Amino acid sequence: MTSVLPRFLRAATAGCVALLAASCSPSQRGTYGPSPADVGPRTSLAPASWSAQSPAGEIATWMREGCRRPEGSRAACVERALTGLIDPAGIAKSMEVLDTLVATDEEVRRNAHALAHGLGISAYRSPETAAATFAGCTPSQMSGCYHGVIQGYFLAQVAQGQEIGTPQIDALCEPHRASMFLFFQCAHGMGHGVMALHENHVPMALEACDLATDDFIRGSCYGGVFMENIVNVTHPHHTAEGHAGTQGQHAAAGADPHAGHQAQAADAHAGHQAGSADAHAGHGAAQQAGMNHGEWKALDRNDFQYPCNAVAEKYRTSCYTMQTSAVLYFTQGNLGAAARACGEAPLEHRHTCFSSLGRDITAYAAQNHQRSLEFCGLARGLAEGMGEVWCVAGVAVNFVNLAADPGEGIRFCGLVRDERGKTECYRSVGQTIASLENTTSGRAAHCERAEPAFVITCRRGAGIQPAGTDD
Repeated sequence: MTSVLPRFLRAATAGCVALLAASCSPSQRGTYGPSPADVGPRTSLAPASWSAQSPAGEIATWMREGCRRPEGSRAACVERALTGLIDPAGIAKSMEVLDTLVATDEEVRRNAHALAHGLGISAYRSPETAAATFAGCTPSQMSGCYHGVIQGYFLAQVAQGQEIGTPQIDALCEPHRASMFLFFQCAHGMGHGVMALHENHVPMALEACDLATDDFIRGSCYGGVFMENIVNVTHPHHTAEGHAGTQGQHAAAGADPHAGHQAQAADAHAGHQAGSADAHAGHGAAQQAGMNHGEWKALDRNDFQYPCNAVAEKYRTSCYTMQTSAVLYFTQGNLGAAARACGEAPLEHRHTCFSSLGRDITAYAAQNHQRSLEFCGLARGLAEGMGEVWCVAGVAVNFVNLAADPGEGIRFCGLVRDERGKTECYRSVGQTIASLENTTSGRAAHCERAEPAFVITCRRGAGIQPAGTDD
């Protein structure tokens, strides 16, 4: 497995119209999809005046008006209306409408990744159409749609009592191997899926990732597990509508890992509170001899290194890639506290933790470059002076990932004044470019946009020899 796993690699092109038609047409509607008939009565939306060919803005306006005074939760109204678009309009158009709402509605913007995730779950129909549905998603909203489709696959298998083993895991992402971007998103989404398979029990989900024979799939799957572990605590109903649509009449069978969590404690899964006192017990030896399969506690408000310190060493880098999101949840967004938690992480994982902080900072700074740079100043002096440097690099990488555009990261690096920080910034952007671009000439072209003194730094990060070679 490479040392730098692609995260959100590049903007995917629109899926083939024929594939979308196969996965989203009424003739392909299956047990696990929502019915458009469910939308109107449940949301009090006016009769639809749009067609599948209507502009996304027109559909978004209809939805915005209809959910202004909903029967019940406005968020649920928006989610139900969005999922109701899938069959008549396709998953790509549904995502386009979500993107349009995000641009004008703060509440939708705050929940955009979760909504995209739920759309992906609801769009899943069957193993036979999974690849086409997945390809029909778009990379916007942090690629939540992709992750949801894969999670929908696992939820359906659970509901149907199907076994998941190495053959199924190896085959699931194979149709997307030709695209580095789609292949990663599928493997990462698998981590979300195996969490559903194992009722959010992290050690068991990680071991399910290990069933994959491909190193890249395993590593990407680990990241999905840890992301789902945090999201399941911080936003326990983030895909409630999607799960209901996905599982249909099987919902009562216990397949929904979010069901019954209304009363769950902030730092434990429902029903696991009794095991919290010994949640760490036995994990010292478990790092070499397998992990605890008993009670599992998702997060710990009193231990900001948990669960990273409770899983085997080979999983810890993936854990720390997400860890600051958990810290910020428990500290109500205290960036300084998150920085200090990273400073207390094991030496070999501090770089990853501070990079995680940089990713989260972009959200707290509303994706403002200068403000993100200032927030990283909270890590100054930590980790022997490297905390701020690694944070800055994490910000730059996330700007590339958010826009699927290396130029965003390069522009951010141009604001950095500290030479050490600027060097790490451009090196990290170069590494991300290597994930986005398969060709040497393409990588070189992106790096040429860097400040002249740092073009070589970017090229080295992208894996290009200083002199450069064409393909």
